[in-house]
Amino acid sequence: MVRVYNADRAGTKSHSFIMKHLGVSPVAAAERIEGMFAHQSMCSLNSDCSVNTHDLMGRVISRQPLLAHLHEFCNYAKTFEISEYSLKINSPLRLVDLWEDDPIGSAGPNVVDANELTPSLQKQVKELFTPFSDVIYPHHISRVFSLKDIKGIKRNYSSNKLFASELKKRKERSKAIGEDFNKSQYQEIIWLDFTFKLKSWALTNGFDSFVYANHKEGDGEDTYVTLLPNQASYSGTSLEFNEEKYLAEMPKEISEMIRNMGNKPLHIANHVLWAQKDPMCFWQCRQQTT
Repeated sequence: MVRVYNADRAGTKSHSFIMKHLGVSPVAAAERIEGMFAHQSMCSLNSDCSVNTHDLMGRVISRQPLLAHLHEFCNYAKTFEISEYSLKINSPLRLVDLWEDDPIGSAGPNVVDANELTPSLQKQVKELFTPFSDVIYPHHISRVFSLKDIKGIKRNYSSNKLFASELKKRKERSKAIGEDFNKSQYQEIIWLDFTFKLKSWALTNGFDSFVYANHKEGDGEDTYVTLLPNQASYSGTSLEFNEEKYLAEMPKEISEMIRNMGNKPLHIANHVLWAQKDPMCFWQCRQQTT
């Protein structure tokens, strides 16, 4: 059994994670919550500790004090719990994290750690991603697939509830970052198609999960991706956000960080709202209600 963590919406737990990324460190879950909040709007911190919100063209459309922004973050973080799960897996396939915030299949054939495979299996992975040989960017897709092709691929998944669920998540992400999903859905369908093909290939070849070193969240600890139902079971332990402690300490910490950065605007990305410190001191075991 491997102990892993997930950022769950408060009050909700799942025992049927499939294609779910679960890290061995709770830090990754805390930083994921911060990252999801940051992706809701494009913001930057100013040297006077105010926070700008930008439109898609980078123009400032509003400004507010740092404390007001941190209150918004607290209200968001309180809607989550960091839950501990026991993960039952036997044969994970190691991947190389090349997909940024996109589906795994967007990374192309180099997504699989070549050291994990025999030459024969390496060849199969390359063939699976044909005609792509590297990371698959949107402009690559438009050169290879017509809209008719992509609509046909989507129809092939018409009865696949997992595919529909994953596509819905991508639609929600597009909405959160102000992207036009009517346009971006075509690249998302292709990326998910390759993700599902890799999943099927892995299961056929004796792997039951994916694993990769997560350098974007946490400190490079492993994150597992479940490929089958019932691989994760809730341990009964959850952490909740300590808003009082955060607001008592973090405004000063972030203000000092901004001063140390000089007069350069600091775009709010991962780790900034934790002042680049360990976020776990702001999470505590959830009090059990009787």
